[in-house]
Amino acid sequence: MKAFYVGVVLAASVLTGCDDAPETPSDSERATQALEQIVRYAPTSLPASAPDELLRVTLGGVSYNLRELLSRPSDSRPSARIVAAFHTVETPSDPPPFGTSATAVSPDYTRSAPAAQVYECRQNGGSFAWVLLQPEAGLEPITTQPVSGLETLVFDHFRYPGGIDYGPPAGTPPAGPSWRVSAPALNQGSPTLGQTLFVGVLDASVPNGSDNVALLRLAQAARIDQGLPSDVFSRTVSDGTQTGYVLRLDTVGGIAPTTGCDGSGDVGSRQRSPYTADYYFINVFTSP
Repeated sequence: MKAFYVGVVLAASVLTGCDDAPETPSDSERATQALEQIVRYAPTSLPASAPDELLRVTLGGVSYNLRELLSRPSDSRPSARIVAAFHTVETPSDPPPFGTSATAVSPDYTRSAPAAQVYECRQNGGSFAWVLLQPEAGLEPITTQPVSGLETLVFDHFRYPGGIDYGPPAGTPPAGPSWRVSAPALNQGSPTLGQTLFVGVLDASVPNGSDNVALLRLAQAARIDQGLPSDVFSRTVSDGTQTGYVLRLDTVGGIAPTTGCDGSGDVGSRQRSPYTADYYFINVFTSP
């Protein structure tokens, strides 16, 4: 009987131990953790290939180099910090819409396709030329350590069309290149929620050879936060103490086609020019 009693106690202990096993995190918890890790493990410096011409910014009438500002202590002013960085990858297969519950818009890009700069054939008087229409890309975080839970997030890069009124504080942002992170598990049942969208406006451009699209610096034109606790994009604040930039670096490919836009029959046709690039989102901090 004693042996039987011990066996029962051990079996009960094993069964009780099962109750103490850690619970599997929910998709919403994993998405929140992934967003935090993307920022926590963001690069702390820019690639050596980033040209100084692209890194010069003017603050209060004084010229500074972003690389030098990034090397300063975080409590000094001015200073800078990389909040996140991304590499282009294939476009998402099933991206959520953006906008509002009243105006939900599906992103205008080819699904599950290589990242590309998209050109459209247009006529100007008697001539015809390929004109850049929009970028189309998925995004993959560049981090110093692995990030878990990335499969709960959707990243994409496309042209924001403008014309959508979000109400205060975003208002009606202008059209322009945009970067977006979406967490469907955090959308509270509304497909346009659980996402943050950054719209940029060109601030500087530096050529990167005849076969590659230019390197760019863009300032924040708008930032649309739709119920997502995320700082994976930079931010400009109204009191002037923080300015958000995004740098397009290490571009390969993406230039306009050289054929196929020769007459009126070609007008309106589009061609995708595959490319790769890295995007670095930077906050610059200044004194009030």
